[in-house]
Amino acid sequence: MSSALTRVALASLLTVAACGSAPVRSAEKFCGELTAHKDEIHKLPQSPEEISALISLYSRMGEVAPLEVQADWDQLSTNLKTANSVDVNNPASVQGVADAAYATQRSAENLVTWAHNTCGLDLGPVGGADPAVTPTS
Repeated sequence: MSSALTRVALASLLTVAACGSAPVRSAEKFCGELTAHKDEIHKLPQSPEEISALISLYSRMGEVAPLEVQADWDQLSTNLKTANSVDVNNPASVQGVADAAYATQRSAENLVTWAHNTCGLDLGPVGGADPAVTPTS
């Protein structure tokens, strides 16, 4: 009886796990997303709605980013959220956003290089990263 109960519990767990499975993380999927949204990634948002839309896009894309670039992508996404929270009347807040942008520069460079090498995609500058002038240290 306990063996049958164990099998039922295991089957239930597997069913629940299958229903709540996370999006597939793969280079192919992420390359497709980068290609489809290249223009949105480059365009500077001009309104609060565009900023919110870009943050949502980065969050969705982060769900499929392969593990090798997930941390870099997450840093860029966090940078957007930080920039969105700036208080332009507070010099410390403005400086915090600038510091966050500088801190994520390497992540932007890594992402641009990864997209070029893995996807054959020239993202151009992302967060100011231009692989043509980026040192390879």
